[in-house]
Amino acid sequence: MVRALRMLERDALWSARVDWPAARERVLAALDDPDELHARLREVVREAGGPHSGLLTPPADGTADDPGEPSLPTARIVDGTGVLTLPGCERRHAARYVDAGDRAYRAAERAVRWVVDLRGNGGGSMWPMLAVAAPLLRTDGVASHAGTVGYFVAPGRPGTPWRITATTVRLGRRSMAPRVRSPALPGPVAVLTDPGTASSGEAVAVAFRGLPDVRSVGGPTMGFSTANDSVPLPGGAALVVTVARFADRTGRVYGGELEPDVPVEGDALAAALEDVARR
Repeated sequence: MVRALRMLERDALWSARVDWPAARERVLAALDDPDELHARLREVVREAGGPHSGLLTPPADGTADDPGEPSLPTARIVDGTGVLTLPGCERRHAARYVDAGDRAYRAAERAVRWVVDLRGNGGGSMWPMLAVAAPLLRTDGVASHAGTVGYFVAPGRPGTPWRITATTVRLGRRSMAPRVRSPALPGPVAVLTDPGTASSGEAVAVAFRGLPDVRSVGGPTMGFSTANDSVPLPGGAALVVTVARFADRTGRVYGGELEPDVPVEGDALAAALEDVARR
């Protein structure tokens, strides 16, 4: 437990606002009462990491819920516009997700402009999502999508880049996704968001920011444009700790809600289709 608290103090995004001697004393005093210990850990991790942080505990009966079949990318064409829907993705489904992205692009191969629908994308692993979005994340005109599309920015440290290469998505030098599809696809892009767009879904939205032919449409996101780390605890629980904020390719740092360029309260898809058709 002491090691977990040290990690929190070292890495949590808002560590500086915590009275750590008092926090350690408060947590360690509850070691003999699991329920009280978890309650105090929740308080400390939220104070140190903010609202995207928390405590995960194993099911009381030791079983896990059956998540069923994963949601996968799909695409369709509406009056010449490809509508690419990107749901959240669990890490264990990364390969299936990227394969489904390939099929989605083939279904919309005649599209001349694009809407990327991130509404309801509550997160998961951002890397397969970026791998599927890669053909639309042009970083060098329309000929290539290789380059930096965003960053993790932690206090007192240089940003760690999210990079798309011809074959993969990288965090710094580490390969994080099975592969990417090429070549890049031309045409203007509208990115649809709403309050259900959260965490890694917001990371994908951030990756599109700073491109000259992209606008965001819809509603503000949930406000979890931050990166988390996991700290295992005895008994199978884990602390989920916010350690960095997202930044786009221009260096603009986020950390809260992403406001759309074109706010829409009604039919956001219709507004996005109209927006890209005018460009």
